[in-house]
Amino acid sequence: MNKEFEELLQEIGKLSQSTEDRKRMRSLLREVMNHRRIYYHQSNEKGLQAEFSDMLFKILLLELDEEEEESIELAELAYLGLSQAFKHPIARTPELYKRRLLLLHYFCDYFTDSIIEVFLAKYRNDHLLQARNLAIECLEKMQLSDMFYLEENEADFIDGDEQLSDACNDISIDPQLSEEEKTNAALLHQVLYAYLKAKYKP
Repeated sequence: MNKEFEELLQEIGKLSQSTEDRKRMRSLLREVMNHRRIYYHQSNEKGLQAEFSDMLFKILLLELDEEEEESIELAELAYLGLSQAFKHPIARTPELYKRRLLLLHYFCDYFTDSIIEVFLAKYRNDHLLQARNLAIECLEKMQLSDMFYLEENEADFIDGDEQLSDACNDISIDPQLSEEEKTNAALLHQVLYAYLKAKYKP
């Protein structure tokens, strides 16, 4: 690792805004991927969790990861970075809600093991398929929780957003959640965050 986190972040940000030197950006993103835990802890120290999460999201979208275990860790650290950014009210932008929803949507499979571990461990040995289906249902409720927030508080932001529309149309459960179900869906985010925070503690 030969670059300071903030220097790396700035260079990737500049490269992301242009179509030039995509090879260089991929190289820098691979450096982030290869040293993700170190950069994760540095992002916490510097209050740059959202920016760190964005880099991991780019890595996943560009499919720079090769092993499933690596992919899972990238997705979980990206989620963790977002969740920690949400702890600061001023940082709760609609873009972060959108990114968290899309992260859970595009990379749902990478979160199922953690959801099973936290909520469905009793099903693991004898009813693994059922556990996986229930985990996906939990993840879809978490996506709906973020969408409800955007609908209620950032209607202009989501108006005509095809990514969000496509993601929500792909959700298989009934989106008409009761108020209790909405509250529980938001709690799922809190519990998964607490679990992952402990999993990746220094």
